[in-house]
Amino acid sequence: MGDVFILNVSIILVSGFIAGCVCKYFKISPLIGYLLVGALIGPGGLDLTGAKTLRSEIESEEQLVKLEEAATQRARDPNRLSNSNSNSDDESVAVSDDERPARSDEQTDASSGVEPGAVASRPNAAIMAAKDLEESQDELKALINEARASEEAIDAIAEFGCLFLLFAIGIEFTFDKLAATAKYMFVGGLIQMVATILVTMGVCTAFHMSWQAGLAIGSVVALSSTALVYRSMADVGQADTKRAQATLGLLIFQDVALVPLLLILPRVLGASDGAEADLWVSNPWVDMGLKSATFCAIVLFLKNANICFIIPRLANFQANDMVILYAIVVLVGMCLVAALLGLTPALGALAAGIALGENRLTHQIDALVMPFREAFSAMFFISLGMLTDFAHVVNHPVVCLLTLIVALTFKAICATAALRACGMDFRGALAYGTSISQIGELAFMILAMASAVVDEEVYDTILFVSVASLVLTPNIVKIALTKFGMKPEDAETTNKDEAISPELRRAIKNAKGHVVIVGAGHIGKRVAEELIALGSSVCLIDFNPVNLQPFKQNGTATVVGDGADQNVLRAAGIERSDAVFVTVPRDDLAINVVRSARDMFATVPIIARTRYNLNAPLLKRVGATRVFCEEERIAEELVQILKQQAALVEKVRAEANA
Repeated sequence: MGDVFILNVSIILVSGFIAGCVCKYFKISPLIGYLLVGALIGPGGLDLTGAKTLRSEIESEEQLVKLEEAATQRARDPNRLSNSNSNSDDESVAVSDDERPARSDEQTDASSGVEPGAVASRPNAAIMAAKDLEESQDELKALINEARASEEAIDAIAEFGCLFLLFAIGIEFTFDKLAATAKYMFVGGLIQMVATILVTMGVCTAFHMSWQAGLAIGSVVALSSTALVYRSMADVGQADTKRAQATLGLLIFQDVALVPLLLILPRVLGASDGAEADLWVSNPWVDMGLKSATFCAIVLFLKNANICFIIPRLANFQANDMVILYAIVVLVGMCLVAALLGLTPALGALAAGIALGENRLTHQIDALVMPFREAFSAMFFISLGMLTDFAHVVNHPVVCLLTLIVALTFKAICATAALRACGMDFRGALAYGTSISQIGELAFMILAMASAVVDEEVYDTILFVSVASLVLTPNIVKIALTKFGMKPEDAETTNKDEAISPELRRAIKNAKGHVVIVGAGHIGKRVAEELIALGSSVCLIDFNPVNLQPFKQNGTATVVGDGADQNVLRAAGIERSDAVFVTVPRDDLAINVVRSARDMFATVPIIARTRYNLNAPLLKRVGATRVFCEEERIAEELVQILKQQAALVEKVRAEANA
């Protein structure tokens, strides 16, 4: 079993790596590649993992066991061979047991068509048939256990991916974001969710489905993909607009609404694992409310403990391994607490992210967990693709495609109406409402629950619609935001006080001056240490959060992002800075950073680093006050060495001549 599991995981990982490389080459979202390659290698496609083959072997083995059971029964029942003849005789002549003369064993054998003496061989035949049956049953059990163990192991890995996705959502969950999009979140999000669920329930009822099935399917359709939509919006340059931020409010509401759905649906659908003995009170709904309130209290207590006590002491260790171990302990611990309270582990993952958010190590934790999240998320999306049954799509192409079109159109209408009700212009609401018309990846958690109350064909159709809508999302977003004719909108900007974090604001106020450093490499580190020693406040900007981790641990302000992005520069406090140091190792990046900084702040001194002398004039033209060239500095050092060497040779010669 272990070898089969390792082989299957290896196939999935290699396929995901190839799909990711292809998607990067063609500039497509890797998540789309994971879904497609999962559908290709899964049981509904090429079946590279052997799941369909193993199921066929199990079915064949089950048929063989049934035949051997019948043979064993015949061997154990000697009168079974003459049942047909005796039944016909009984219909013509009815003889009582008292009138029937006694027969010897030989006569009985002759009348039943069995040779005398064959009775002695029947026990041996029965024993052999029983042994064959037992061996076949053992083989069947072994095959079933192998299939179940491999599927459970792969499902566990995929579930980890889902938990990490929820953890990432939780760690970015802040009350500031809620306040910024409150109207769209609570009003628009509620309208979109309720309208989608109610109409879907009505449609399901019209097709003679139960209201529980309608509620489950409506909940699946109501959820969208926050990560995929945001990435797709960023690809077309619309992620920072006011409309995009308003739409993000609807997506945040959906993510938050997942919590009560995961609490309520298991009980409504009869999928709850909690036993009556585990109830705190007799009423299951009151019990769920008490346990949920207890769980929320635990989350808030842990969050405050992290901010006030645990995280500051953990930062003093200045050890990445301790940070990541603590994050994983919190993640696993909250999942266990949720399970012990009879709640779903998914709530524990979301709560773990919330508990670790909004502290000085939040970005570092997110950066350190990112490799695990990306790897398990790839497994998660590939496993979703593997669920797709191509045979069902081929057998019902019209139903599948029509359902996909209706679902996307209906959800786009609901989202458009919700955005329009919150005051967004019609074309903008239509464009962004269409952008979130897909079914999100987290909806598969609810879809798994719905499998208990919907038919297999309905389940396969919804599954196809979900996967297909995710695959189409990048193109849907691109078309909606570029072809629907909405009025262009500039990226949302904020003033300097709103953009800067409270911690950086206090540091700037208490320091002698403020400096922004773009690039957290060796040069940026040396400059930052010297400026901090002089009493200045420093904020470092870098693409890689891991590079910023040592500064974050020491209490230095950091911002993760592109130094050429004006919102990033604004968050670093450039409008309050006394100088900007650009120490990135690439000249093209340095040019873009200097240009953006100069456009924002015309008088601030900008000191830039360049590798090649030919780029120094260009940096000065775009706004650099002073440029330090690596080529020039190296040449000066080499000339100095040569001069010293030449002076030493001359001195030796002079001493020799003397």
